[in-house]
Amino acid sequence: MERKVFGLLTALLLIAGNAMAQASGLVDEWAMGRVYLASGDSVMGKITYHRSEDLIKITKTDGTVAAYAPVTVRGFEAVEKDGRFRRVFVTQRWNMGNDYSDFLAPAFFEQIVFGNYGLLRRETMTRRDVSRDAMYRGGYSPYGYPMANRPYYVEQRVDSYFILLPSGKVKELRNVKKDLETIYGKKKGQMKAYIKQNKLRYTHLPDLAKIVAYFGSISASDVKST
Repeated sequence: MERKVFGLLTALLLIAGNAMAQASGLVDEWAMGRVYLASGDSVMGKITYHRSEDLIKITKTDGTVAAYAPVTVRGFEAVEKDGRFRRVFVTQRWNMGNDYSDFLAPAFFEQIVFGNYGLLRRETMTRRDVSRDAMYRGGYSPYGYPMANRPYYVEQRVDSYFILLPSGKVKELRNVKKDLETIYGKKKGQMKAYIKQNKLRYTHLPDLAKIVAYFGSISASDVKST
């Protein structure tokens, strides 16, 4: 009976994921990856990540397909097409953007920086009116249609960044620079000097990763003492 219920749940997850992913457009695929389950087991195969629904689908080497929600997964890693590096995703509990709620739910995050302070990322989709952009104003849309001073919306991916605190809490960085400077505390001056000396920008992901990693390294003794 339990197997039938699990099979039905998996099928429903796959159907819902496919339908909603087509609408959201936030779907990533990797030809090879590994999913680490909460049970301690792991599964290898092709990974399809439906970001908006926080659902991963894996096509195993034997051709069977399974779907997993964050509650059943510790994390997963995916190998990029060139095979030279991997992307790591972890399951963390957070308030889903509601700072006034104590309810925490599991969700997938891409982990950019590991250490005392971790840098996490999630991607969402937004609609932006590009009719006012200089390259389109008074001209034509990307598909060759006259703009005629009418709004023209395109879907764009947007990165949202989070800091994983030593306590295990996930904090969203709504204003990356301002929020991180608050977290720096007494090390704010040291961080500012490091960022200026190395000409780092909060708006550039490789630079942001260096900033968070450096802050984690100089905070190691503080984290251990607490």
